[in-house]
Amino acid sequence: MSRQWQEFNILLCKADPKPWGEHNAVTEKVTFEEMMADFEGPGVDERLRRLLAMARPIKWGFFHHLNTSTYCRGRAVLMGDSAHASLPFQANGAAQGLEDALILSEVLVRLAKIPASDPDSLSRIAAGLAAYDSVRRPRAQKQLETAAEVGRMLFLQHEIDGDDMSKLLPRLQSGHFEWIWFHDINKDVEEAVSKMEAREDSPVTTPYP
Repeated sequence: MSRQWQEFNILLCKADPKPWGEHNAVTEKVTFEEMMADFEGPGVDERLRRLLAMARPIKWGFFHHLNTSTYCRGRAVLMGDSAHASLPFQANGAAQGLEDALILSEVLVRLAKIPASDPDSLSRIAAGLAAYDSVRRPRAQKQLETAAEVGRMLFLQHEIDGDDMSKLLPRLQSGHFEWIWFHDINKDVEEAVSKMEAREDSPVTTPYP
């Protein structure tokens, strides 16, 4: 009887004060000994060490970009990680990209109906992208900032509660994620379309043709 092997990915995070050393890569190969050095000491369960003995370690760098002043300029628009590269501690970065895609696709469908001969086409494009920006940027930036905060909690480096688990856990359990999980994205679509139409009725100037 043959034994079936299955591969699992295990993510273990450690805060490292040193800056990332690989300038052209987001991963770095490390030796088994280097990995195990992070799990020395009496506080580590021996069962975890035995599990890690079967691992092929790779070190990943975590990166984020906290402040993006706008997601659009002229006829250029940002979405996904190019707009709001996030730390992974809320498991919501990719979902934010999908929300971008939904809102932007609704805007683009309407922009595609503009006749090429329309003298106001550039201002209407600017109005549509500005509407996308005004709806998506506040929510995506909030996710980015709160993901970074959760990271500080996980590493017991929170600016208010420090390493006090009796305060950190209630902070996370008191609706911290509900604004992400139970958001009505259809209302965002309606808001973007409404703002786009309102901007189309007003003069829009853009210095970036």
